[in-house]
Order: sequence, then structure tokens, then C-alpha cells
Amino acid sequence: MLLAYTGDGKGKTTAALGVLLRAWGHGMRTLAVFLMKTPRYMNDYVGEYKALKRLGIDALYLEDHKRPEELLEEALARASDYDLVILDEFNYAVRQGFIKPSEVRRLLGLKPHVIITGNYLYDELLLADLVSEVKSVKHYYKSGVVGVRGIDW
Repeated sequence: MLLAYTGDGKGKTTAALGVLLRAWGHGMRTLAVFLMKTPRYMNDYVGEYKALKRLGIDALYLEDHKRPEELLEEALARASDYDLVILDEFNYAVRQGFIKPSEVRRLLGLKPHVIITGNYLYDELLLADLVSEVKSVKHYYKSGVVGVRGIDW
């Protein structure tokens, strides 16, 4: 299955990590790949980095490779070792021109289930088996809150 979480609302990565946790709980081999994120924010490691490390779940971050397209290539090369792979911010990397929209086709029919996230909806994304759009109705960022430890990082 290829699952995609997109939209302007908060919760795309959280949804993907929830599926990863469920899969891991069933004994599935999981890999989280953060194409556009580093494991640190506000002078601290982000909560998902700490949790994945404690659980022994494999994760790759942008700082490991410097370029999203290199990180994607490593993830694809390693994909057959896993049952579920998250490609976090894949859609944003497409929007920013690091990854071509046609790369979605490479994800179709892979041995592991793949989840892609990011706030950009493009035609090729509709090839996924599931596309969920997370819509922002209200967000505390607009009131000047820059982030909440444990919720945003």
C-alpha cells in the first residue's frame, strides 16, 4: 500500500508515526525517513527522534545525507529490508523541487508499505492507494505561539 497524508493542517507526520507505531507493535520492521527535517529543534532533540531511538526503530534524517534526493535513494535501496517505510515531507520535497513528482511511481508496488507526508497535493499523488488531506481550521501559530514542546517537537 502507498498511503499519503497531505494538506495545510497539523498532523500529517503524527498520523504517519501513529501507523508506524501500530505496525511496529505487530512486529513489523519499520523505517522512518525524514527527508526535510533534522532531529533537533529549539536546542533539543525532537520527541519523535527520542522515541524512535528508545524503541530501536530505524530512522534516517536529512543531516545524514545533506540532500533530500540522496536520502530518498538510500531509503529506496534499503526498502526491501522493511515492512513499512515513512517518507516524511516527501510532498514538500516535491514542492521545493528536490524530488520530481514522477518519483511517486517508484513507490508503487514496493515490497514495504510506504507512507508519504507533506503539504503539497499534485496529480501524481493521486496514484496512491490512500490520500488523506489534513485541513487546518484553526492553529495556535497564528496567535504567535511558535511551538509547544511535546506537541510540535
